[in-house]
Amino acid sequence: MFGFLKKKLSESVEKLSEKIKGKEEVPQTLEREMEKPETIFEEKKPEEKKLVERVERPVKIAEKKEEKPKAKPPERPKHEPKIERKAEEPEIHKVEKIEKPVEKPVEKKAGLMDRLTGKVLERKISDNDIDSLFEEMELGLMEANMTIETIEFIKSEMKRLLVGKQLKRGEIEKDIRTTLEKILLEIFDQGEINLEKLAKTKKPICIVFLGFNGSGKTTSIAKLGQYLKQRKFQVVLAAGDTWRSAAIEQLEVHGQRLDIKVIKHEYGADSAAVVYDAIEHAKAKGIDFVLADTAGRSHANRNLMDELKKVVRVNKPDLKILVMDSLAGNDLVEQAKNFDEAVGIDCMIFTKVDVNEKGGGMLSACLAVKKPILYIGMGQEYKDIELFEANKFVKDLMEGG
Repeated sequence: MFGFLKKKLSESVEKLSEKIKGKEEVPQTLEREMEKPETIFEEKKPEEKKLVERVERPVKIAEKKEEKPKAKPPERPKHEPKIERKAEEPEIHKVEKIEKPVEKPVEKKAGLMDRLTGKVLERKISDNDIDSLFEEMELGLMEANMTIETIEFIKSEMKRLLVGKQLKRGEIEKDIRTTLEKILLEIFDQGEINLEKLAKTKKPICIVFLGFNGSGKTTSIAKLGQYLKQRKFQVVLAAGDTWRSAAIEQLEVHGQRLDIKVIKHEYGADSAAVVYDAIEHAKAKGIDFVLADTAGRSHANRNLMDELKKVVRVNKPDLKILVMDSLAGNDLVEQAKNFDEAVGIDCMIFTKVDVNEKGGGMLSACLAVKKPILYIGMGQEYKDIELFEANKFVKDLMEGG
């Protein structure tokens, strides 16, 4: 299932991871420094200029004391020579010039490994990274039946969630994968419709099935009838397709196999009247669900679309389910838009999902109308109908490929 789409999504994650890891991670100047092993362990300090600080100490000049009259020295003997003494000079402190080296504070430079941390261990994602990825991947995603609008939405969401974000080198692929998974979940997860809870609100619950001829509409009605019956609900089928040859007989065969009653009119009868009679029968018998078939029609056929509007207007169904062949590719978007504009669909069932290798159309249809998927068809047997779980479905998409 969706093997081609899984492969393209996986390639997208891997290529973006490689771009972010490998593109211009280390500047050339730093690469040259890395070639010199000694620079990793020892950093050269810049030459420090010594500043001379001149310190002048104040000069202290001794104060001149008043001289007292000296007593006459005793007369020396004449034979002794007279010694003349000079007056003591006052002590003068001279200015001392002291040269003291002053170290200028030097800011510590970041080491080489510190400078590389932001480049090698982490990487900031840019607009260009994502743009260049989608230039490469756009054609592959279109081959998977994804519309340009869907591709642009995914790209813009990836930019919103990733650009400017620092990703650790060892976790880049994991973070990108998680981001893409989040975007896909945003597309697929449009709420939940629980038929069992709905059945507790009123009786009967009327469900009208819409879609093209060949989309698997009648078979989907039978599968859902079997599903509800297994859960102890009472069901009646309405053969509202009064246009297609053998449509009534086909529904009757399913009813006989499943032991479910079918309400029918003649071919060419008013489809709205058939559904009305089925609802009245269900009310009278206390039946839980009316599953109403309608004629397959092209969304471009105005007359048939007008008839469908009448079925909805007269019977006011509780749910309008659009059944689409998942192999229809890009046309799924137009089908979903036109049926939704005409009658307002409530949810969707996609058939033949088990043999669909691309799946981009299904993704694009969900984004176009933003309606929940009720079930997906996974085979031809009555049991081959799977309740759609967005989380499980997206994880399967991202883990594949």
